[in-house]
Amino acid sequence: MNELVTAAEANTLIDRGCVLHIAGEEHTLRQLHRGNWIGGTTPYILTRDGGVVEREKVFVSELPVNARAVTTQFIDIGRLPAISVEAPRNGFSIVIAPGMSDIHSIYSLTAASIPGIRDIPIMGWISGVHVDDRLKVTAKVVNGMTAEVADDRIVMLRAALPPNREASVGIINLVEPGTGDEIVFDTPSFSVRDCTINGQRDDFYAYAVRNNLVLHRPLVTELNGEYISVDLSVIDAETRSVQFFAPVMKGRVYRLAAPMPDYRKALIRVAAERKLDPVLSCNCIHNFTYGDLMAPQPYPLPGPAVFGELAHVLMNQTLVYLSINDK
Repeated sequence: MNELVTAAEANTLIDRGCVLHIAGEEHTLRQLHRGNWIGGTTPYILTRDGGVVEREKVFVSELPVNARAVTTQFIDIGRLPAISVEAPRNGFSIVIAPGMSDIHSIYSLTAASIPGIRDIPIMGWISGVHVDDRLKVTAKVVNGMTAEVADDRIVMLRAALPPNREASVGIINLVEPGTGDEIVFDTPSFSVRDCTINGQRDDFYAYAVRNNLVLHRPLVTELNGEYISVDLSVIDAETRSVQFFAPVMKGRVYRLAAPMPDYRKALIRVAAERKLDPVLSCNCIHNFTYGDLMAPQPYPLPGPAVFGELAHVLMNQTLVYLSINDK
């Protein structure tokens, strides 16, 4: 199940004992009963009929696991290694971090160095708020088991699977690097100035200005055979810096993304080629906005549109999905 439902319909599923992942506005999430679920805030939803801005219903994904094999908890900054250390060896973990929080930043900067994080299936996303509310409220996450709402901790659901089942996390990043300048940054950071461009020291703010960089054209690098995209957030004249929605990595070669003419068409093709039928997926808010996903047209992988995607590490302009299959 991956559907938009009313709070009352979601409560019926919760009371039945279903294990759920839920996305929606904070006021609606607060109406939900206690049970086996975690959630995060976003009003931007991708349904099978296209993208919507939904401020009353919630998007529910039912996870096909035994409720007795599930735990939910909050993780604070001091316990980030628990994300992998305490994960089930045969199972999966879903994490949601509140956007623009300290733990969002710390996790994003350190996730790649958490011991064992790439050895287990971990997926998740960064929560956010409606653009009209960004200066009024903070992004939230919810532990459905306790009904606690937080804006300073990660919420996590872990599920163990029986020996005959296995989970996997995949990504679809349709953004490819262009053939232009090679950009290397000195430090891992959400905000940069100093860098090397084509082997020469440079100021990335000055580079962004003289090349008229636009915010929805990301930088792209390659990591473990996958393209990883990082979106520009602000080109700040006051601080003469460029800020990103995900941190750039130290020493990696980045290039500006090549133009992509039809994101929706390409995504539908790749999903069909892979024969995907995941139990949970999420896509980037920039794809929602700039990839023509708000149009009332069929969409193959419903889920929340989010403010950063987690497939072990944080990335942008990427679809992340969780699959559970027989071994």
